Amino acid sequence: MATKASSTMASASSVGNVLWHKQSKVNAELFALTYGAMVGELMRDLEKTDKIQEELDRMGHSIGIRCIEEFLAKSAAEHQGVSVGAALKSQMFTDTSELLKASLKMFLGVTAESTIKSDTSYTITLVDNPLTIFVELPEDRSELEYSQLLCGMVRGMLEMLQYDVTCKMTQSQLKGSEVNEMLIDLKQVLQEGAGEDYHDE
Repeated sequence: MATKASSTMASASSVGNVLWHKQSKVNAELFALTYGAMVGELMRDLEKTDKIQEELDRMGHSIGIRCIEEFLAKSAAEHQGVSVGAALKSQMFTDTSELLKASLKMFLGVTAESTIKSDTSYTITLVDNPLTIFVELPEDRSELEYSQLLCGMVRGMLEMLQYDVTCKMTQSQLKGSEVNEMLIDLKQVLQEGAGEDYHDE
């Protein structure tokens, strides 16, 4: 018999759809242009590709923390007080893929797919990436992972659920791939409250 926790996780993606339709939308083109301007400024200020990616990852991490807090609060309301975050505590790490897909739908309006690689690893695939509209990387920046912000977001969201992970882009449409794919690997399970120090980032 399915538990209340497992049924909550099973409907996480549908909650993401509901919350996406309820909230006000940001124009995708404006969002992409704003992000592009920010990356351009980092290129001028930091110059080195690895430093630019570190900053994008750091920014994404902070955004991810705030996104997961908002998503969990709103999903609890949709579930009449049953927290998706609490449900995850009795589930496997790979169940967090459903939460990430729902969060990406809620905040970016994109539909994602997940593939489980092992008990400690899975991929998230995006057919469309709103960050890369109108973008073409110059030759001298071909090594830049333009969407590193998304990886930082994933790290921040999972850290608040007590999962320390690595996240990297393994496929990118900007580099010739048909899809955009992130690989998420679990490093360790954190102690309760380990993510609290990051609230003021």
